[in-house]
Amino acid sequence: MIDRSNFNRSLTRSSMICTISVMMNEPRRLPFEMAPSSAGLLGGPTLTDEAERRIRQDILSIVLEPGTRLRLDSLRGRYQVGASPLREALSRLVGEGLVEVEGNKGFRVTPLSGADLVDIAYMRATIEGQAVRDAIARGDAAWEGNIVAALHRLVRATETTATDPTSLATWNAEHDAFHRALIHACGSHRALDAQRRLAEQHARYRIVLMGANMPRQLLVDEHRAMAEAVLARDADLAQRLLGQHMRITSDFYARQLCGAASPSD
Repeated sequence: MIDRSNFNRSLTRSSMICTISVMMNEPRRLPFEMAPSSAGLLGGPTLTDEAERRIRQDILSIVLEPGTRLRLDSLRGRYQVGASPLREALSRLVGEGLVEVEGNKGFRVTPLSGADLVDIAYMRATIEGQAVRDAIARGDAAWEGNIVAALHRLVRATETTATDPTSLATWNAEHDAFHRALIHACGSHRALDAQRRLAEQHARYRIVLMGANMPRQLLVDEHRAMAEAVLARDADLAQRLLGQHMRITSDFYARQLCGAASPSD
């Protein structure tokens, strides 16, 4: 079990289950001309879906920097989308923690903060810790092979990557692929989706705060140890190492964040 006191954070938990049921007794009849926003009825992306995808990508790649105010007039020109789809897209991103509502001021990109960093680390340790136990119980030889391959790619990327933003984006992809490989056999698509979203939020901190300070050997050692524990089917050790990794990572970025926020001498 994860001891939340290790993260020095008191968290309020909430859950919401939304069930939508649609029953249709007659064949669907489509109008001769369909509005672009109705494309989702046929399985394609809507205007809102596309706006959400593009804004999310710009937030995660720091094109839209942490704390940036998201004014609808500016966004309409940038993404060539109307105000209504933009509002809905931003509301979805609020639910993901990438955007905040500022009272009557509108929306802004969620700033980086120590509290947010700790919260992400706590939730990742909680979700991935249980998911890795389930994956160990369910995983087969193909799952093990994917972990070995993902570790090889991550180690090679860690040892050779440059530390400019473009190179770090490639390293981030290998890092996140490794963590997904560890829990891929857990049997819960919701756990995998939650892990992916939390990892995306963590990646913002890496892009902003990691560069020449990249602790290469520590990263290699920690991820190799996690892989070895999982492949040995030692669920207790694997879960403990994952939680330890999240705490060490959180501490590292917190120190960089404090340094970035401090005035220079």
